[in-house]
Amino acid sequence: MEKNKLKINLLEKLNPFFKDLNFSLNKSVCEFTERRRWGWNKFHLIFLDRQYGWEINLGMLIRYHLVEDIYHKASYYEAKYHKTTPTIGISIEKFINDGKDYKCYLSSEDDIDICVNYIKTLFIKTAVPFYEKYDNLENLEGAINIENEASIFSGLKYEGNVGLILAKIVQNPNYDLLLEKYHKYYKNLNDGFYLPEFEMLVKVLDSSSFTNKS
Repeated sequence: MEKNKLKINLLEKLNPFFKDLNFSLNKSVCEFTERRRWGWNKFHLIFLDRQYGWEINLGMLIRYHLVEDIYHKASYYEAKYHKTTPTIGISIEKFINDGKDYKCYLSSEDDIDICVNYIKTLFIKTAVPFYEKYDNLENLEGAINIENEASIFSGLKYEGNVGLILAKIVQNPNYDLLLEKYHKYYKNLNDGFYLPEFEMLVKVLDSSSFTNKS
């Protein structure tokens, strides 16, 4: 069976399972989405084309419209992407972080059911608790704005912009310390390329009030 057909068959076999959990399939981007009143949860299958077939990585994403609407008042993103960005995203492998391989491999029709069962199991064991844990902004803010250790959510957007927005929304008493910390981060990152974006975001946060509706 040709590779693209294998991918489609896998997604179609997974679809009834996710549909029962109120996740809808978007075949074009290989993801399942649960719509929430405040945003969405997504489960993303990343198909990497290998010589033997597909290597499939599994990602979990959450979007809070409130957070993203604030962020994009200052962001460098083109307007056409403003409604599609996640607030957080992480691979299952990085989230579990035990040194094991949590990918699955699809090279023939015989692998489809194996991958389906494996993905279902990982979704129930890992993704469902993940979405439940970060079903409110207070938990998410606490996971990003960590004082004495590195957050599991690392990267350009998390280590500053999202953290400061969340701190403002939940009224973290350490807001000014976080502002100083993240300002230093962006000042030193890529010769300050992203610092103007961050400083614009600070102005947006200073001039507005937000209600936590999570």
